[in-house]
Amino acid sequence: MRQDVRIWRKGRFPYKMIVSDLLEDIISDASANAVRFIQNAGYTTFLYGERQMNSILAPAFHKHTDAMVMEYPSTRKIGASNHQARADYFCYCNTGQEKEYRLFVELKSSWQKLPLSNGFYKANIELYQDACSQIKGLINEVRGKNKAFYSGTPIIRVSMISIALYTTGTDENIDVDYDDVINKATREFTYDSQDMDCNFIALWKTNKWLKNDIKKEWEEDNYTFHGILYICHIMESITV
Repeated sequence: MRQDVRIWRKGRFPYKMIVSDLLEDIISDASANAVRFIQNAGYTTFLYGERQMNSILAPAFHKHTDAMVMEYPSTRKIGASNHQARADYFCYCNTGQEKEYRLFVELKSSWQKLPLSNGFYKANIELYQDACSQIKGLINEVRGKNKAFYSGTPIIRVSMISIALYTTGTDENIDVDYDDVINKATREFTYDSQDMDCNFIALWKTNKWLKNDIKKEWEEDNYTFHGILYICHIMESITV
């Protein structure tokens, strides 16, 4: 079942629409995976952190790419400050087709209380910026000692932060201004250089019956879960 996912895009460059469409499909399927878990468990265990978010995202990545591996060994820095790291997702996409490419994704996860009276938490902005720094650093993986492995195929890097949205209070029917959430996200999720500001946003909205299904998880705290906001930057492709 396709979920209620709102999409915002900015910028046009080769592969931008292709990767945007891929992320939309992945996030829609991840949302369906989340619904299936909630229906069976009555809880949102998949929301507790980046490692748990992979429970709903990884099956969607497998479905919509030709091949995928998680925790891909990679290099972000070279020389005296050599920094070995792991990319969260490395995917083969459109293999053997005209628009073939390989995809790196760096994932971070967090929470945000609504309404956004004072904007997004500073920690969430910094988490997005950290994901951007890490995904930019993978240029040293692609153009470093393993350059021959990546040669000839466009490489696209994506930073992604998933943010669980919630409210506090006893009224689970509280009216959430999702337009305001997206509009503020487009302005606030920025980087130290404008070329890395967010350029793709997806927001999965939970419906009333789903909110009621998981109400018991936080009944002592009177929390209500309203969905997941995905803030991304899709970098322009590089070829080595």
